[in-house]
Amino acid sequence: MTSETLPRPTIAQTSWMILATSVAAILAGIAALYFVYADRGGEQVVKWFSGDRSLLGIEFTGIWKIILPAMGVAVTMPLIIWLQRRFFPGTEGTGIPQAIAALQIGDRPERKLMLSLRIALGKILLLSLALISGITVGREGPSVHVAACCMHLSGRFCRFHPWLLQRGLILAGSAAGIAAAFNAPIAGVVFCFEEVGRVFDKESVPTIIRTVAIACVIGVVVLGDYEFYGSSNSGATLPLAINGDLGAWLLDMRQWFAVPLVGLIGGLLGGGFGRGVVIGSRRLASSLVHRPLRTGVVLGLALAVIGITSGGSSYGGGHAQAQEMLESAASTGVPIANWGDPLAKAAASFVSLVSGIPGGLFDPSLAVGAGLGQITHGFFQANIAPGIGLPELMLLFMAAYFAGVVQSPITVFAILFEMTGAYGMVLPMMFASMIGAIVARKICEPSIYEALAESFLEAKGVKHLAKSQPDSS
Repeated sequence: MTSETLPRPTIAQTSWMILATSVAAILAGIAALYFVYADRGGEQVVKWFSGDRSLLGIEFTGIWKIILPAMGVAVTMPLIIWLQRRFFPGTEGTGIPQAIAALQIGDRPERKLMLSLRIALGKILLLSLALISGITVGREGPSVHVAACCMHLSGRFCRFHPWLLQRGLILAGSAAGIAAAFNAPIAGVVFCFEEVGRVFDKESVPTIIRTVAIACVIGVVVLGDYEFYGSSNSGATLPLAINGDLGAWLLDMRQWFAVPLVGLIGGLLGGGFGRGVVIGSRRLASSLVHRPLRTGVVLGLALAVIGITSGGSSYGGGHAQAQEMLESAASTGVPIANWGDPLAKAAASFVSLVSGIPGGLFDPSLAVGAGLGQITHGFFQANIAPGIGLPELMLLFMAAYFAGVVQSPITVFAILFEMTGAYGMVLPMMFASMIGAIVARKICEPSIYEALAESFLEAKGVKHLAKSQPDSS
């Protein structure tokens, strides 16, 4: 039966649907808010271990500043992997591939392998351990996964329209997870259609918008109506309008030469990273299943080595580091990152992602992009795009590299605009993210989320139930 031939729901049925999805949206918003505080708590723990602050009158100095943060990630990684394999199967990875996989198999009992109360609680617990210990993971993927679980479970409490059970509830949860994680409601809605659903579901739009709005309200009530990276770069822009002097305008327009080159570099690096994660995840899958503790120890030691050699810049998801770079760039215009910082953050993010522990890639990828802008600014200003500001180049690299990793360019420039309020950079970021995604698609096809969703279905033995997603190209 099509939506046109189905009987119209009664007012009571509609009211119950709205109530059930609203409660689920509130729970999704609370989970995202909790992850914000867990992330902040992790930042403080890492600072304490690193000797940058004291706690309860205790301050670490000397060799302990190096040993303790490294021990934190080295011990916690195998612990999370063991707990995951022993008690919480289905919590693997970012969580976004599970949402995609759940859409692909449709409204079947096998969805409990991807979306359940146990999986949601496990995701919260295991991500908390990762964030507190300083492992390099973001929180957007788990926010999406928990929100999708909440929305999926709401379908048990009343009769929903078939299209909501098939796709709408999961799309709404995916949108709410991204939106609430970053206070980016527009990007959340875009992401659920561009990457998760890969088709515009008009019938589900009211539920998606309502879920996103309610989930975001939870965060705004507690944290205020904030920009994720602050508003210090809201005035960033590249010149475009002709203001009288044609010669001066042509000279200013040289700043735009950075856009295609940054898009190319970001696409190559981001696409290469995505391909590496997909290949690495597949090669480690057997070891994680059959030798989880031993594999976890090796991966934890790898994170510790990266942390020590990078001077600690690899620890944590990357939000605080990216924000510090952006705020410093806006106030001084002088880079504060060194050449090893983005490399270390990318390497630690790679290890965390191939381990399969709960954790996202948004924060680390954006931190890598910000670092790339910092370390290349002098070269671009002197040779490619004279006059380009440090904040502008950073935003371009963040857009290009991030789009290269996730291959969702509309989401990328939308979320960066909402994170920074840099309206003047929307057009440059559109071009940079578009080029980055096109280049990355030649390197990593299918995209990282789609490939990981396919691997997840295969690992769970339900790949034969999957329906191919609409082509997003």
